[in-house]
Amino acid sequence: MGQPRYVVIAGDLMQKIAAERWPVGELLPTEPELAAEYGVSRETLRRSLRRLEVAGLISRHPGTGTRVERSTPVAAFTTHLGSVEDLTQYGEAAVRSVLSVEPITVDAELSAVTGLAEGARQVCVTSTRRDPGSPDEVVSWARVYLEPGDAKAVAGDLAEESGRLIADSIEARTGRAVDRVVQQVRAVGVPAEAAAHLGVESGSPGLEFVRRYYDASGALFEVTVSTHAGDRFVYETVLQRR
Repeated sequence: MGQPRYVVIAGDLMQKIAAERWPVGELLPTEPELAAEYGVSRETLRRSLRRLEVAGLISRHPGTGTRVERSTPVAAFTTHLGSVEDLTQYGEAAVRSVLSVEPITVDAELSAVTGLAEGARQVCVTSTRRDPGSPDEVVSWARVYLEPGDAKAVAGDLAEESGRLIADSIEARTGRAVDRVVQQVRAVGVPAEAAAHLGVESGSPGLEFVRRYYDASGALFEVTVSTHAGDRFVYETVLQRR
């Protein structure tokens, strides 16, 4: 099965930027022009541009255009999340590999971190994510907590390396969709198990993300606790005046 069209277009644009078809500081053609050149919709083209933006190659400015910032991708892994939909971008930009899947019972310590009820039965999915631009480099180590029924429904998806979010797989398999995500970020010392996969010293500076996924009824159905090495990950938030 071939790569999605937007991935192919992003790769072509990256090659053209590296070859200085558009030098650093120059604007790319407009979205309508690029969409027409590649014969795709503007939404597909925007997905391609998001991959370039994640790689640090371009910056987009409403009213001005898309400017080339670098000819080669940045070393750090950068993610920009501004909506539930942007979480899909994160999935596209970092491929998940599952390390283990095991049933657990939520204890008091885990309940305090995740918001899951103490004593609840969950399935813990431990995984890493890698930057496709540097496939040998792990950018995050995570534990995802799922209800047993949801975990069973997506077991086949978890068995394969994928950029797809687990929440998206749950929706596809069960119809249970994400209505909102509550995210907390804090500075941590990287735990020993995470450090072994991230290639850093245990206790070195890191960022911990706790994301709680709620469905339309307000039920908490997935919690992800991910750890990133502090010197290799950039989390970007854009605040725009309404």
